[in-house]
Amino acid sequence: MDFGLAGLMTSSDATLRIRCRSSRIELAKPLEVNAGEEGFKGHLVDWINHLSNTGRINDAIDKDLIGKGHDEEMLQFLKIASNCVVSRPQDRWSMFQVYQSLETMAEENGFSEMDDDFPLIFSVQDNESM
Repeated sequence: MDFGLAGLMTSSDATLRIRCRSSRIELAKPLEVNAGEEGFKGHLVDWINHLSNTGRINDAIDKDLIGKGHDEEMLQFLKIASNCVVSRPQDRWSMFQVYQSLETMAEENGFSEMDDDFPLIFSVQDNESM
């Protein structure tokens, strides 16, 4: 699939596929398994949206991370991510909107987004650069 079409996928179409020739892969091994809300049926996106709609978005963040001094930034990041997986594909943020939001977060926290090795030029149309 062309990555440009990824914005048109539904959340149920978004799956992780890994190919490897190793006999065993361990992506992440949690120290404690937490199913979130007992009895909640649905995808991760549905669970996050449910928490957000009920004013409990903090419950989506690992309890070991809460209170370490970056709670607001984690919530901002989660809200940006949530805008990428909105149920209606046409309502999802573009990558440029995501970039702008992350850039704003970085500037608010004293980080520079400039990387001379990979300059981002948004004023030039793709067909003009060919």
